[in-house]
Amino acid sequence: MSKHKTALVFGATGLVGSKLVDLLIEDERYSKIRVANRSSKNYEDSKIQEVLVDFNHLEEYADSFNADDVFICLGTTIKKAGSKPAFEKVDLDYPTEIARLAKQNQVSQLVHISAIGANSKSSNFYTKTKGKAEEAVWKVGPENSYAVRPSMLFGNREEFRLGEKIGIALMKTLGFLMVGPAKKYKGIYDEEVAQAMIFIANATPKQKAFNSDELKAIATNF
Repeated sequence: MSKHKTALVFGATGLVGSKLVDLLIEDERYSKIRVANRSSKNYEDSKIQEVLVDFNHLEEYADSFNADDVFICLGTTIKKAGSKPAFEKVDLDYPTEIARLAKQNQVSQLVHISAIGANSKSSNFYTKTKGKAEEAVWKVGPENSYAVRPSMLFGNREEFRLGEKIGIALMKTLGFLMVGPAKKYKGIYDEEVAQAMIFIANATPKQKAFNSDELKAIATNF
């Protein structure tokens, strides 16, 4: 296995993305971490190379896709995006285009964050969009493309989400009741998802999608 890999991270400023970057910095298998951001975050670590991109014109940054592993941590909410079409742009269109360019540039592995219950045939707009994104990434992306499906994420967000705070409190209190088939709906910490993403990128398993309980199991052995 190469000890001088290059990782390319989209969504590096988000809850999971920021944890992922921290872990990649510590990982000796990666000598370069390229982060694609809309605005500069003034990273200080020498392993990080920041690329400022316009996500509406990703094809203009094709040269930046010269990487071994691509991680997509993009995601928003309909409330924050402002509309369903705007939500689809971030959670469906951007990952699809990133996957296409990754394959075009012969990227070895791609791991992207989806969501528990992702299903392109779902009647729920959110899970339907996530399912459509999974199918699109697998269709146009590298052969070794994977989806991680976290349930409710635990972590310290910069933005305050009241509904999410209440949900997290309930999940932490009642999580022990989720056993058997329901265990995949247990909440999961941002760092656990990030750990699992790195493991998957380096293990290249045959399985294509991983639910929350599977991610937690992987993180335990990270």
